Amino acid sequence: MMFALKRDGFLLGKPGITHSHLAGDLDAQRSFVEAAAIAVAKCLPASITGELGGAIAGRALSIRIVSRPRETDT
Repeated sequence: MMFALKRDGFLLGKPGITHSHLAGDLDAQRSFVEAAAIAVAKCLPASITGELGGAIAGRALSIRIVSRPRETDT
């Protein structure tokens, strides 16, 4: 997922999915993408210093969101 932040830590524009390899049916895939977007939104606005805000403002940031299957009891 790629996105950019403003100097104050708020989101600049709309995050975009740059690559995905999703398992499951279409509803499960949509649910995962929605949950990922909600998780990122809950982290914003980011608490950043003025110096960091000046350095990253408007620059593309990317994060990798991975969902691993739960281990089952054997």
